[in-house]
Amino acid sequence: MDVSVIIPVYNTEKYLAACIESILCQVHVSFEIILVDDGSTDSSASICDRYAQEYNNITVFHIQNSGPATAKNVGLKRAKGNYIALTDSDDKMEPFMLHKMVSAGYEHDADIICCNYKQIDEQGRISHLNSTNQQYVLNHEEGLIHFFSKDKIYSQCWTKLYKRQMLTDNHIENDSGLRTDEDFIFNIRAFIHAKTTVIVDEPLYEYTHRSSSLAHAYYKKNISQYIDNRIQRVQVTQDAVQNETDTVREWSIVHIIMYYNELLGKVSQYPKYYSDKRIHDILRFIKKNKSTLNQHYHLCGFSKAGKYLITYLPNYLYMRYRKLKN
Repeated sequence: MDVSVIIPVYNTEKYLAACIESILCQVHVSFEIILVDDGSTDSSASICDRYAQEYNNITVFHIQNSGPATAKNVGLKRAKGNYIALTDSDDKMEPFMLHKMVSAGYEHDADIICCNYKQIDEQGRISHLNSTNQQYVLNHEEGLIHFFSKDKIYSQCWTKLYKRQMLTDNHIENDSGLRTDEDFIFNIRAFIHAKTTVIVDEPLYEYTHRSSSLAHAYYKKNISQYIDNRIQRVQVTQDAVQNETDTVREWSIVHIIMYYNELLGKVSQYPKYYSDKRIHDILRFIKKNKSTLNQHYHLCGFSKAGKYLITYLPNYLYMRYRKLKN
């Protein structure tokens, strides 16, 4: 079997059937679909059951609500395909997605195959149309650099296929219970072990951007845990790149600053956290890596003024500035 498609499902009754149908329409590829219902309280569970009863290549598991990381692990333990796809239950695949990616994977004996995507919001507006329609074959170091710089490789798992044997041999899985940043943490562990990565730079995946998605809702209600998750993400990154080249380690710092910057924008809406030691440590890290920030400030999401202000303003004043900016 070519691919095991694992779909964690939680309260996506409006989108779930279309997601499953888009996978059933995949051509020139053999696959199984593993649905993991993560304690849904809407009709998602019954939709999963209906498809599992109708199709021999669809299996469903029902678990107590534990978050997407745990749900994915349930699927990973039961997958049998040569490659693994981790798909969100409110998104869709283009009909040739799996065929094109699997073919590239077999041709180059790739550990990871990446594609591009298009984004559709709840009003039907399409964005993220930046594909080159080219194919790129990367060695270990190149794969990590592209991943950290987000150069045609993105942090999400749903734009990728992973060689199952690589995941199994290196005991790669999600950190159970994580509800944010789980995709990146999984990916950094995978890319550290990937010898060959192939990019099929075509928009083969359709991502539905929802303001009410789990990630958006979670950080607003759990900002302190969100900070901890982001710090855990950074720790995993730093541990993973210890034995990599200087170039890879430099790009890992760029990536850390990029996502610390995103975190600071969110935290700026919660003034009681301005004096939090974790936020002070984050600001200290960015200031410590001032030379990297100066070289890559635009990629990290800073303006010229912004990179100057975060370097020289007192922490409290900088966070006040970020709140006004937002």
